[in-house]
Amino acid sequence: MEMDPLEVFEVEMPGEDYGTEKYREIIMDILQDLGLIRSIGRLRVYVDIKIPYFAVQGMIRGKQPPLRVGDVGDLLYAEGGYQITVDDEEHMAGLIRALWEKYGREKVEQPERNVLVVLSEESPQDLVVADTETEFRRDLMDALVRIAPEGFRNRRNEMSKESFFFLAAEETITPEMIAEAKERLGGMRDA
Repeated sequence: MEMDPLEVFEVEMPGEDYGTEKYREIIMDILQDLGLIRSIGRLRVYVDIKIPYFAVQGMIRGKQPPLRVGDVGDLLYAEGGYQITVDDEEHMAGLIRALWEKYGREKVEQPERNVLVVLSEESPQDLVVADTETEFRRDLMDALVRIAPEGFRNRRNEMSKESFFFLAAEETITPEMIAEAKERLGGMRDA
C-alpha cells in the first residue's frame, strides 16, 4: 500500500465503504492539485449522510515562510544591476510588483518573458515577493469548499495557526451539530 504524505488521514462515512474510499481519493487529488499536501500534517473527515453534514479537522505543519526573490529566480550580477531569470512564472506578477515598489518602474526592465533586469547596485535577493502564509490559507479554504458535497451551502470554519475546522451542511448549522462534529473529530490530536 502506498504511504500518504499526511501523518494521519482518516475519512469516516458510516455505512458507506465505497463512498469513503472514493471521497478519500477526491480529497487527495484536490489537496495535491492545490499544492497543500505537504503543509497539512493530519486530516480527519467525517460525513454523516443521515443528518446530513460534512466535517473536516486538520493540523497545519508549521508556518509558511515568505517567498523571496532568491526563491523565485536565479540572480546574476551584471554591470549596473541584477538579472533575474525565473523558471516558474507562477509568481512573476508578484515579483514585478515587488520590484516596482522597491526600485520604481523605470529601474525594472523585462527583456524576455522570464527575465527581469533591476538597474540597481543593491541586490534584490531577499525582497519578499509573496506572503505564502496568506496564499496557503486562501488555498486551504478553496480546497475545503471544493471537497464539501454539492448542495451543502451552510458552512462554518475556524482557523488558527496550528489547526482548522470546517463544517458544511444542507440545513442550518446548530451549536449541537458543531459540538457533535468536533467530538467525532476530537481523537485526531491523539492519533
